[in-house]
Amino acid sequence: MYFYSVFYIQSFQDWEILPGLIYKHKILSGFLECVKYKETMQYQKVTSTDFFNSTSYASIMERLDHIQPNSERQWGSMTVAQMLHHLSLAIGSGLGYYNLPDTSNVITRTVNQFLILDVLKRFPMGTKTAPPLKVASDDFDFETEKTQLKEILTKAYQTQTDEAWGKHTYFGNMSRKDWGKLIMIHCNHHFQQFSN
Repeated sequence: MYFYSVFYIQSFQDWEILPGLIYKHKILSGFLECVKYKETMQYQKVTSTDFFNSTSYASIMERLDHIQPNSERQWGSMTVAQMLHHLSLAIGSGLGYYNLPDTSNVITRTVNQFLILDVLKRFPMGTKTAPPLKVASDDFDFETEKTQLKEILTKAYQTQTDEAWGKHTYFGNMSRKDWGKLIMIHCNHHFQQFSN
């Protein structure tokens, strides 16, 4: 069935919405989804996906420092504290901070993972959040969440082996290198969401 969605993808920019299409399973309305996502897409890749490079790590930490409680949201519905908690969930679950279910499947572990980490190097706006990473509560303290994310990013940077990492709830098993790519892409996405 996925063939019909791919059939409507006629340009490089169209390819950018494929993960969202696959995740949402809107096969018959594939063309309309392409049009909708193209109209709302922002194209700002990370300059490097090597989180374990000292310059990249320092850049991510500096951008995090610039996030403030009053940082202006550019899209979406999360508050800035919810966003920080969401990133902590996504990254910290791979390091044992949180125990999230494995909701990955053959598509998310292969096609989606490859497209996001190695082709697009960004998250298409409008892509649905994996259920275990959704943050419903707004009862989060900004400073607490910021400190927690800093701790998780520091621990991530200090890892040395693939074995230091567990599964990602959506992408499944990933190497240390791929976790680093995801960290850069995911943090870049949400830091841009809050004007940073």
